Amino acid sequence: MKLKEDIYNIVLGTFLMAVGVNSFFDAHSLVIGGASGLAILMASAVYGLFNINLPLWILFSIINIPLFLWGFWVMGFKKLKKSLYSTVLLSVMIWLTAFIPEFETDLAIAAVFGGIIEGLGLGLVLKTGFTTGGSDLLATILNIKLPSFSVSSLILVIDYAIIAMGFWEFGSINAFYALVSVYIAVKVMDFVITGAGYAKAVYIISDKSEEIGRLLMNNFERGVTTLKGRGEYTKKEKNVILCVVSKKQVSPLKRLILETDAGAFMIITDAAEVTGEGFSRK
Repeated sequence: MKLKEDIYNIVLGTFLMAVGVNSFFDAHSLVIGGASGLAILMASAVYGLFNINLPLWILFSIINIPLFLWGFWVMGFKKLKKSLYSTVLLSVMIWLTAFIPEFETDLAIAAVFGGIIEGLGLGLVLKTGFTTGGSDLLATILNIKLPSFSVSSLILVIDYAIIAMGFWEFGSINAFYALVSVYIAVKVMDFVITGAGYAKAVYIISDKSEEIGRLLMNNFERGVTTLKGRGEYTKKEKNVILCVVSKKQVSPLKRLILETDAGAFMIITDAAEVTGEGFSRK
């Protein structure tokens, strides 16, 4: 049942992302970062230099192929096979949705609707634990070489660099509305993944608490606190792990815990306000 749901989310998610890229972002020269944004830039450059219209799906694939080859060499096929499947599917969807008519409207409406559709699609894909290559994959690879920089920070640097190139190519107005799209897409994506709320507090009860604690610290760059508990029925002492994570980290966190201990007991609650390292300070 879970596999069917994941397949459905990936297919629908990549379809929506492709619609956003073709009908909104490419149609209105909005560069929102990632491999799709870079593909839009490359298409414009190739047309300007050689008067050739190269399909976006080809350029998207050209960008991702060397990234995956590098990733396989650095990380191995096992860690990247999920991302490979979803990235190939997104390329196919970009090709298929190229036949959908462009959404003809002004930049503001294109930015809003494009951001909503992109956020919905990306949220559905990330909810399954898959990614779509691009800046996410590049940031993950660079994090191995540059461990002092977090993956999220590297993603921001890469995406902002691509948006800056969009500013250079298409002008300040398009760059401004691209940033509007990015903001909307992130908000919608977060809502799709975990619903409303700022952050999530996760309580985990497991016989493998030490192993899970180490994995959480190594994979999510979050502090972990171990609380002492006791099962009232069994009277046995139990370790209770407390970890506060961002909303987008919830899905991969659950998968990691269940892969480590399928019998782990988890409670995930909204944390309305979180201050401290890794979160905002007020």
